[in-house]
Amino acid sequence: MNDDRLERDIRAALLLDNPGLVPARLRASVTAVPDETELPRGFGRLHLPRFSRTLQALEAIAAVVVVGALIAATLYLRGSSGPVVGASGSASGSATAKDTPTDALKSDVPTPSRPADRSTSPGTRWTGLSWSALSVIPDASTIDDIVAWNGQYVAAGRRGLNNSSGGQLPVGIWRSTDATTWSGVNTDGASFVNANIAGLVATPAALVAWGSAGDPTCTGEGEGMTCGPMPIMIWTSPNGSDWTPVSDLSVFKDATIRGIAYGSQGLLAVGDTGFGNPAVWASSTGSSWQRQTLDSAVFEAAHFSSIRATASGYVVGGSTGGTEPASGGVQIPSTGVAAAWWSDGQGWHKASVNRAGGVGTSLGAIYVGANGMLAIGSASGGKVGTAWNSTDGSLWQPIAGAPSPATLPSFTVADDGSHLVAMGEGAQHQLRMWVSDDGATWKELPFSGATGPIPGANVTGMGLAQVFMVPGGVIVTRSITSGTSQVISVSLATAQS
Repeated sequence: MNDDRLERDIRAALLLDNPGLVPARLRASVTAVPDETELPRGFGRLHLPRFSRTLQALEAIAAVVVVGALIAATLYLRGSSGPVVGASGSASGSATAKDTPTDALKSDVPTPSRPADRSTSPGTRWTGLSWSALSVIPDASTIDDIVAWNGQYVAAGRRGLNNSSGGQLPVGIWRSTDATTWSGVNTDGASFVNANIAGLVATPAALVAWGSAGDPTCTGEGEGMTCGPMPIMIWTSPNGSDWTPVSDLSVFKDATIRGIAYGSQGLLAVGDTGFGNPAVWASSTGSSWQRQTLDSAVFEAAHFSSIRATASGYVVGGSTGGTEPASGGVQIPSTGVAAAWWSDGQGWHKASVNRAGGVGTSLGAIYVGANGMLAIGSASGGKVGTAWNSTDGSLWQPIAGAPSPATLPSFTVADDGSHLVAMGEGAQHQLRMWVSDDGATWKELPFSGATGPIPGANVTGMGLAQVFMVPGGVIVTRSITSGTSQVISVSLATAQS
């Protein structure tokens, strides 16, 4: 992917009209590359509605800062393992490959014990990926998350390929039993008006979608305008088709959610209710939530970026300290310190994060393998990406020289609790993928099956690729444009062992 296209794709994502919450996977990618500091409340999503020309200009300035950081990191990655795709995935009329344009193809305990387990059962080692034929997700403008649940795949994003009004595209949800033929779910009801889905979480009894609905509360005008966070919305579904909004979300008043995970203690959401006010909310079903009481000593000056469930509990990534971002989306150099926290079911404990040479202002997205964990975040000043390894989430060590083929081949990573997969891009937009069980040692995966046009052929007019882990393999989506026509392509790769 050339630099111009990368900049254009990222700029387009950052300047969407009122997209609401940033999709969890895209936010993880931006954090990983990263921006200079966390966006202020109300700007923790891509951006707010167009309240004024001044506000638009400020947002554009902030976006350019992020774009610059992303491009700089991408250029660096090119020197090691080839161009790296900038956005990652987990994170449904019917269609087949022929529809694709043919010319565009509780409190802390005194002496905590470390987590006993790191992840799910190891599973088999992957030796390659066999690709299915390319298909498309009908009427999809973006895909922000895909999960496998109850014998089906469920995708969430935005629908509508032609947006002549320039307004916000409606939420889209699609289902598939084979990741090839997708059918859309009706999302025209009142519960999805002015909404955005940032992520999907699978639980044994239901699917949970989280994001926003409505507009933030703003005061003042012009340069003096300040806005609160986007109103949080959570939906639940017993089947992936029928979705019900949670009726009482008062516990999330004036809050921002950074991530939701399902684990041994049920659903946990992490975020804040303002700078310096970290928050954790818990739910057994997703329909009713309670805010946890956090130990002030453990979470002093904490800021959360992500949460990841493990077999023994949860790990949260983020930072401590720093300076509160200025109003209006103006970026300042990050002065925070990378931090992490873990829970073993008995309480929360602060992890040790080694910042060799002062590296590390934020520990962002966390990924779990059979023999270790990987965290991607920002280095000193927040202008370049970096990464850490951990065996159990209680101690994190920096990965020297990441990314590079020998350490971490790409910042675009996904996992299934056992396998870590990194995705990059070579010449003529050919995808490359590597697998690891600990985040430290990586092996490139050979491809077989239907390897063209994606992941193997020279296809023009392509946007950023995303990868989503599913049982026994991965799903990759990508936008393909031909003239004024755009489709979201999708391909399933089954792991070979």
